[in-house]
Amino acid sequence: MASLLGDDYGDNPSKHSLGRDHGLVEFFWQRDQGPWQGTHFSVQAHRLRLRDPQLVNPVIRDRYGDFPAPVPFEEVGELLAGRAVPLDEVPYAPDPDEIRAYRQPASRTVVYVVAGTYYGNAGDVYKVVSPGTP
Repeated sequence: MASLLGDDYGDNPSKHSLGRDHGLVEFFWQRDQGPWQGTHFSVQAHRLRLRDPQLVNPVIRDRYGDFPAPVPFEEVGELLAGRAVPLDEVPYAPDPDEIRAYRQPASRTVVYVVAGTYYGNAGDVYKVVSPGTP
């Protein structure tokens, strides 16, 4: 990922896993022995509440423009519906009063949305997580 997004990142390594934080986007790898294997990525949209333009990786910002504020789920839902991409609400047991989860069936990607006030403003996208590898 560094070859695509540059070398401005933070690593969170352990013996068998590695998380690489590129600001708004994170990538994850695992290994028992041998080479690292990519498992999933996430977009930590809740960090947009900080309204720090440097938070978004410059490569992403140059390609997609500024990310000046949190992203309303209503906007994302309408965009996906317009492209015939369904989202199904799924249970979020860890904190059902504060977060709602919506799964895209074909990709198994999950969009987490603020429902209460603890994690930000209700209705804002909290994060998007790709499915882990089996």
